Amino acid sequence: MTIIATSSAPLRPEAVNDGVEDVVAEAWNVYSQVQGLARIGVETSVSVSRKGRITVDLLVSKEAAGLLPSLVEQLDHSALTRTPGGFAVAGTIGQGNVSLQFRVDHASISVADAEALVAAVDIDLDDEITADPSHTL
Repeated sequence: MTIIATSSAPLRPEAVNDGVEDVVAEAWNVYSQVQGLARIGVETSVSVSRKGRITVDLLVSKEAAGLLPSLVEQLDHSALTRTPGGFAVAGTIGQGNVSLQFRVDHASISVADAEALVAAVDIDLDDEITADPSHTL
């Protein structure tokens, strides 16, 4: 017979039920906020990992594209790249605990807003790649 010592407490159904109820309550709050963003033209997806990482993916419509530069200025370590359909900007907030990615289609952003977006990011990844002589197209 083998006896294994453990430091974890036994799992109690009440604790699990309480945890589920807390998550559901918070999910309704997040749902409400996401609906508010949708009304102003920002489609939002939020995921939370077991390791405590929160990732927010935001698709910005034409109506909200003018807000992108000011939103991006709030990010730490922001980086922009061009996608086949537009632009993607990634960065962090909350002392690096929350990762955000803004995406916008070419058809949804004016030239002036695109220029302001490029100016607002910390790093333009496409410029970094083209400036590196080891990368060839």
